[in-house]
Amino acid sequence: MTVLIEGGTVVTMGRRGRVINPGSVVIEGKNIKEIGETDELKLKYKQADIIYARRKVIMPSFINAHHHLYSTFARGLTVPGPAPKNFSEILEKLWWKLDKALFGEAIYYSSLVPLMECIRHGVTHIVDHHESQSYQIGSLDEISRAVEETGIMAVLCLGASDRYGKGVRGLEENERFLRKKKDCIKGMVGLHASFTVSEKTLKRSAEIAEDFKCGIHVHCCEALEDGKKTREKYSKGVVERFRDAGILNEKTLLIHGVHLSGEEMNIIKESGASVIHNPESNMNNAVGYAKVLDMMHKGIRVGLGTDGMSSDMLSQMRAAFLLARNEYKDPNAAFTQAPEMLLSNNPKILRDITGWDAGEIAPGNSADIAIIDYDPATPLNENNFMGHLLFGMIFSDVDTTICGGKTVMRHKKILTVNESEILEKCREISEKVWENIK
Repeated sequence: MTVLIEGGTVVTMGRRGRVINPGSVVIEGKNIKEIGETDELKLKYKQADIIYARRKVIMPSFINAHHHLYSTFARGLTVPGPAPKNFSEILEKLWWKLDKALFGEAIYYSSLVPLMECIRHGVTHIVDHHESQSYQIGSLDEISRAVEETGIMAVLCLGASDRYGKGVRGLEENERFLRKKKDCIKGMVGLHASFTVSEKTLKRSAEIAEDFKCGIHVHCCEALEDGKKTREKYSKGVVERFRDAGILNEKTLLIHGVHLSGEEMNIIKESGASVIHNPESNMNNAVGYAKVLDMMHKGIRVGLGTDGMSSDMLSQMRAAFLLARNEYKDPNAAFTQAPEMLLSNNPKILRDITGWDAGEIAPGNSADIAIIDYDPATPLNENNFMGHLLFGMIFSDVDTTICGGKTVMRHKKILTVNESEILEKCREISEKVWENIK
């Protein structure tokens, strides 16, 4: 089937970074066949299925480099006892209680909601980090089922942890899932964080990653407690411990990096590992600011995630932009770096861990496209696109989302699943999950 996205402002991104207005994109099967001027392509593809994009921006869809789909059922949840006063209490009183309360059906439905939200925000690829310590074996199949039904693409893992003495089971689930072969879903080895992972679990995770030639997805120095507890237990810092275990390489994702020292940044740079910045989550948990501009200046590749706070990557990018300006006390900071994290680094990270090409509208590439309801009040071109992105487009709705040539949302209607039925079922299941929390 041939699809013609007609008459919008095409922003190709990628190496050439062209802006074509009015422009059109031709999709054939799963891939982009051609891009160019609208009048020419309309004549050439008269029989194509037309998606009208006039007064809209056609650009590559977005990638979320760190999500927690399971966090859905924390919305509105009130846990017993006094409110948490620090990050350790946030984990113990909220997140660890939630991940112990999940069961198979809850994992599946809690995944569907943020996946639908991804589609609504033009996100077609996610790297998810799951936690369900009381339901480990088979948990990734529940998420995989939700991903396939919604029609986007995902990299999945379970965050193995020894906080309940179940690290072995967590790694078994990662290994079991890595043996599965699916076009739209890949696996990684997941670890919770250094301070909850034993030497035995860490060593075995490195072996599994080596066996499957895949990356490791792990929280790193999110709060001071991670570094402090790691040093108390193992007489070395978090990054040093990861390096010595052999898990740092170009496929490794280190999540947060809020409390990295300069020396730890140097180790990460030498290893080729990526750091994933989650600014809204870091502010919400009051853990501090990851000095991402320092990291990027050193040559560390910094990507962008939401940490389960939302599925909106444009708002996350703007948070990274504004937070950097405030933290560095520089009104010129992060104008290029914040968009770079989302539009350039996230596609490179995804390519390294999966082999998938994303992030550029070009002939032969996978047709992963977001059509955004943005009709600019001022000229939009190659030289000023970032200004439009940061100060205009982030407030605009996504009209249509296409993943691998499949239209998963058209004119704001999700086509792959029934939203209202899913939300109704989620309200029922979430109450069961909440009842399990003590």
